[in-house]
Amino acid sequence: MRSCVIALALLWSATVTWAQQAPAPSDPRLTACLVSLIQEVQIPAQEAGVVQLISVDEGSTVKKDEVLAKIDDSLAQAQFDRAKYEYHAAKRDSDNDVDIRFAVAGKLVAEAEHDAGREAVQQVPGAISESEMRRRKFQVQRSELGIEQAQHEQELSKLTVQARKAEAKAALLSIQRREVKSPLDGMVVEMLKHEGEWVNPGDPIMHVVRMDRLRVEGFLNAEEFAHHEVGNRPVTVEVKLARGRVEQFTSTIKFVSPEVQLNGEYRVWAEVENRREGEHWLLRPGVSTEMTIHLENNEI
Repeated sequence: MRSCVIALALLWSATVTWAQQAPAPSDPRLTACLVSLIQEVQIPAQEAGVVQLISVDEGSTVKKDEVLAKIDDSLAQAQFDRAKYEYHAAKRDSDNDVDIRFAVAGKLVAEAEHDAGREAVQQVPGAISESEMRRRKFQVQRSELGIEQAQHEQELSKLTVQARKAEAKAALLSIQRREVKSPLDGMVVEMLKHEGEWVNPGDPIMHVVRMDRLRVEGFLNAEEFAHHEVGNRPVTVEVKLARGRVEQFTSTIKFVSPEVQLNGEYRVWAEVENRREGEHWLLRPGVSTEMTIHLENNEI
């Protein structure tokens, strides 16, 4: 029994010693990493019509929300003008309180006539007939209802103003939807429509890609490197340019795929800030690069 315990102790000691002496894995260097786009879009037409203007060319650098093209908006402009004038007319009508002031003045006159008649009857009974007094009382009630009616019509006028305002806003939106804007900062790489051509809603007009930030993607052997070892680790990306020139970019691992492929490898990628040299970007989608993953954060 004692010999078994001693043997197990020796085995445990050897295992611990081997584990302590086992070399730490070296930084993996991924070759043939592919540079790809993070964001690209074929900008569509939102309204049907003739392409009236295209203000960029292939290769143009564009900013987010920049107007790149326009679809004929002459009818939409006319509709907006009409809606705008109707709104201003409704607003003036809503602000007009003449009918209310006229009804209030009429009530004051009717009340004065009714009060005068009542005083006359009190002083001289029968001076004014009962039918005349009923008529005067009716005029007071009628003037009160006239005030209510004038106030009601002014409230309706205010609602009409809101409706005309909404119509003007919709007409303006119709104009804006005929402006083809870039949804991102990028570069125009392909023109799919030209001035004078007809487009329907959804037809792509031009292809814009984002170039200031790109993805560098490679594969790691699952038997050599665990997923948790490489996640969020810093990386150095090297790209070979013309005539043997090499440029480096630094970043971190942005994504580690949970799936291991049939060949025992899993996918990782980093997002790299691109750099310009003159009018051209150093990193380009489709080129092959090498990426070193630094397993210790202080490596770079």
